[in-house]
Amino acid sequence: MPNEDVDLAAGSGNSGVAPGAASSNETLPAEHIRKGNDARSTSASGSNESDTPPPVHGVKNNDDDPDDENDEELLERMRGDAVGETMYSRRFILQTLMKLSQQEATETLGQELEDELCKVWDMSVSPEVVTLLLENDAIELLMYAISGSDDMRLYEILIGLLGNMCAQAQCVEQLTANAEWIETLLKLATCMDTCMLIQLMRVYQYIMVHVTSGKEQFAIDWYVCFAAFDGSARNLGFILQQSVSDDLLTAALKAINAVLASCALVEEENANSTVKLKPFAEVFLVQELCDGVNSSFLRLMRDDKAKLADEVVAEDDGQAVEQDEDEEDADVGYESCSPKITCDVEIIQTYLNICTILVQLPEAQASMDVYAPSIVSCLTRILEFLLQPQQLLPLGERQEEYLEDLAHICSRLNYFYQKEAFKNLLEVWSRLRQHIENYTEGDADNNDFEGEEDEDDSPKEQYVENSSKLLRLLACMLVKAKNTEDIQNLHDIDANKIKLFISALMAEQDVLFSKAHERLSDALEKKSGQA
Repeated sequence: MPNEDVDLAAGSGNSGVAPGAASSNETLPAEHIRKGNDARSTSASGSNESDTPPPVHGVKNNDDDPDDENDEELLERMRGDAVGETMYSRRFILQTLMKLSQQEATETLGQELEDELCKVWDMSVSPEVVTLLLENDAIELLMYAISGSDDMRLYEILIGLLGNMCAQAQCVEQLTANAEWIETLLKLATCMDTCMLIQLMRVYQYIMVHVTSGKEQFAIDWYVCFAAFDGSARNLGFILQQSVSDDLLTAALKAINAVLASCALVEEENANSTVKLKPFAEVFLVQELCDGVNSSFLRLMRDDKAKLADEVVAEDDGQAVEQDEDEEDADVGYESCSPKITCDVEIIQTYLNICTILVQLPEAQASMDVYAPSIVSCLTRILEFLLQPQQLLPLGERQEEYLEDLAHICSRLNYFYQKEAFKNLLEVWSRLRQHIENYTEGDADNNDFEGEEDEDDSPKEQYVENSSKLLRLLACMLVKAKNTEDIQNLHDIDANKIKLFISALMAEQDVLFSKAHERLSDALEKKSGQA
């Protein structure tokens, strides 16, 4: 099995899959999609047979024959070959598996077999088809074919098929019961083919989804193999560091989130049991993975200007680039000429989940000084995203979760001070405060509090609570800053916001706020004296 056949960048944009967005605490999506209409699935004639459902084999239909069988007989014959209540052909599936078993290791995957395997891949979204595949030892056949081949396209199809099958707990149970099969899937992370890796990340993610539904043994089996297979976490980090495919980075972050969440849960629940697991930090707290998580997140959060530059580079390299049609910006007050951060909002929560798991490890505190600057840069990017029109106001549950996780991560970083992070956090706080003041002044038409002020969990209370949390976070950052010179660089922040912040610190009867006010005042006075 090759380790570096194809550069990750070479597969960028050619993925033939649009997987469902399941996270570590969600049920699997209703459909696991395999799209075979990319360039690598198209036949030489230019048609795409893999998108056409195969007919139920064994059925003749000759309209010119006067002695043709009647509809009822035809229906019976179709039912006899159908898989359960589906219209998929049992004979076709089994014949395809037979052809795969006869494929020589050195033989190039032919177009006919590729198309037939893609059709089975499509069919595998059906639980009844998965049951048929399991009854015929499909997992063993897939793993045998993967182990004996070096064809990346074959890898992609078979791993994609396996990913669909993993929607069923019965499949995952069979798969994880064999340590050699798990090791094979872990080794595949060293293959540098983007399309195959996207499918592999889906397999990792979907297996871990079952853990939250009570299948803890799945995570234990994978945990043991992750610990035994040296470099498994480093390989995941390498994918995040080297790939330029947004699809792969997204799939990898979701898979890592699912793996870390499940394995951390297993370690915690088995702390006092007879099951002796390798410490979680030794397995997953590695520099390659930590750096990869941060660098990949910043890439996914790049603004439109940076994405456009990437497209220009791709065009210069001769790669096909799909241009989205210009759409009118619906954000009121947003300057169309300003770079805008657009991303899958689920990715933000995925990053925060991963970061929360890693920073709360006791072993992580010794190395937090190394990772803190990169983590805070990512948190700053999230704040910049929230400051865009229609992202922060009105304040919804999603934004509240972002702010809560951000505050928790900062506390684990010992409130690491960074000017840009502080500046953006102060802007978020001031907007929340202004929103509250607008309501207090009776400007009901410009806020979302009207009619709900008497409720204990009213939007107003949510804004007040979150603004208080952010004020405390800002105060902690000032107090924990290593030296006064760091704070003096706040002179370019809007003076009105600084005054509002100082007034809020003075109004709070708390030692923390008093210390923060004293330190900020001293820093501003020294800066003024130097001027």
